[in-house]
Amino acid sequence: MPQLPPLSPSDFVRGDLDAPVVIVHYGDFECPYSGALYVVLRSLENQFGDQITTVFRQFPLDDIHPRALKAALAAQAAGEKFWPMHDLLFENQYELDESELLDYAHRIGLDAAQFRVAFAAPQTRQAVEESVRAAREIGVHGTPTLFINGQFHDNREGLWNRSRLLPLVEAALETA
Repeated sequence: MPQLPPLSPSDFVRGDLDAPVVIVHYGDFECPYSGALYVVLRSLENQFGDQITTVFRQFPLDDIHPRALKAALAAQAAGEKFWPMHDLLFENQYELDESELLDYAHRIGLDAAQFRVAFAAPQTRQAVEESVRAAREIGVHGTPTLFINGQFHDNREGLWNRSRLLPLVEAALETA
């Protein structure tokens, strides 16, 4: 069974890492299953508030999703505005051309020139590639893959809908 690598400062975290439930999502912004999970996670975050923390780790499947890597680079380049970019990318996952990514950067208040530099920077690509490499090392093979309080759940178990994820979150809350 895959073991979740420890959380690090390079992780994108929405919430408090001391929350009773920490969900680590390995995702792809162009993946329709990751998009469906995004909606469910936002719903659960709203329902459970500070009892849930979400961590997003990049896993673009650019061999089957041709715009996934550029979307991952845009999210990475957003830096401190990662989460607003993350949300826009999932809410517009069929509109991920470079001009649209620049528009999203503008919408969340990023300076266009700085965003372009960050988007093209070798460090940005290296960060995404490192996330993918580390994920493959632990056995992540597709998206979305989740770790709920360290317990591995992958996309082979079926679509991540609310009726599937809610009992796992409730069980994690009970044992926390």
